Amino acid sequence: MMTTWFVPRGWFGALALSWLTMGSALAAPAAGAPKREALRSVVDSLAAEAARLAPGADVAIAVKDLRTGEYAGSSDTVPHISASSAKVFWVAAALKKAEESKVAPLAEKVFRTSDNEASGAVIDLVGGPDAINDYLRSLDVKNTALTKWNYGKPRRATNSPQVMGNDNYLCAADAVSFLHRLSAGELLKPKPTSRMLAWMELTPREGCGGWLGTLLPAKVRASMRHKAGWLPPGCCSDDSRYNVLNEVGLVRLPDGGHYAVAILAARGPDWPRQAFFVERASCVLYRTLSGEASLDCGESLAKQGGPAPVPVEDGGTPPNYDC
Repeated sequence: MMTTWFVPRGWFGALALSWLTMGSALAAPAAGAPKREALRSVVDSLAAEAARLAPGADVAIAVKDLRTGEYAGSSDTVPHISASSAKVFWVAAALKKAEESKVAPLAEKVFRTSDNEASGAVIDLVGGPDAINDYLRSLDVKNTALTKWNYGKPRRATNSPQVMGNDNYLCAADAVSFLHRLSAGELLKPKPTSRMLAWMELTPREGCGGWLGTLLPAKVRASMRHKAGWLPPGCCSDDSRYNVLNEVGLVRLPDGGHYAVAILAARGPDWPRQAFFVERASCVLYRTLSGEASLDCGESLAKQGGPAPVPVEDGGTPPNYDC
C-alpha cells in the first residue's frame, strides 16, 4: 500500500512536510508515561541474542528515536557489504542532481523490484560512481561508498576507499544518520523529499525484501518506508563473505512519531535463521519504542533457536532465497 502526499511549495510546504514526516517534539512521550527500557539496553540484548539465533552471522544495529534523539548502536560503524540497501542513497543523490521527471520512472523500479539496471541508470543521472561518492562525502558519512556497478554497463569509482575490496558498502550508523536527515527535510527540498518518502513505500511489506515489516502490526507495515538489500546463499562467489541481508528504514509509531533503523546481517551459514533475527530485531525495537508490550516478536520461535534447518537431500537443489 502506498500513501502519496501532496506538499505545496514554499514555507507552507516545509511546514506540511515537517508535520507529515517527523512528528518530532509533538510526538514526544507524554509526561508521566511509564518509563521504558533504554534503547542502549535493548540493542545490547539483541546483539547478544544474534549469537544464538544467527550463529556465525556478522550483525550491526543502529536505531534513533526521532522524537527524542535517543540513539543506540551495536557494531554500528563497522562497514558491511551494502547490497541493494545503498540504492536509497543513490536515488536521493539523483533527486538532488537531476530533474524529478527523469528520476521518477527509475526510482519506481528501484523500490518496487530493486531493479539493478534501473539503479545503474540512477547512478548515471548523478554523474557516475565518483559523483555518488562525492554526494556521500557531502553528507559526512564515514563508512559508506560505491565502488562498482556493472548492471547495464561497467561502472567503477576512482574515489572509493575500497574498504571492502570491490564491494559497495555502508554502515548502520551512516544509514540511520541519512534517514534522519531525509525525514527532517535536510537533504532535499519539500517536494522531492515527499516523493522520495513515497517511493520508499513501494517496497515489499513483509517476507522476502520486506523483512523489516514481517512481525510488525499490519498498520505499521503499510506505512513503513524502507529499502532492503540481499545477496542470498548461492548468489555470489563466496557464501562465507556474502549471504547479506540488510534493512534500513523509517518506521511510524502509534503517536505519529518515527524512528530510523538499520539492521545489517551477513555471512550467516543459515539464511532462514539470519532472516528471522532481522525480523525479530525489527519487531523488538518497535515494541520498545511503541510501548506495545503485548506484541509477539516470535517469542516461541526465538526460544527454540529460530527456524529449523531446511533439509536438502544429497544431490538435491538447495532453496532459492532470492526474491
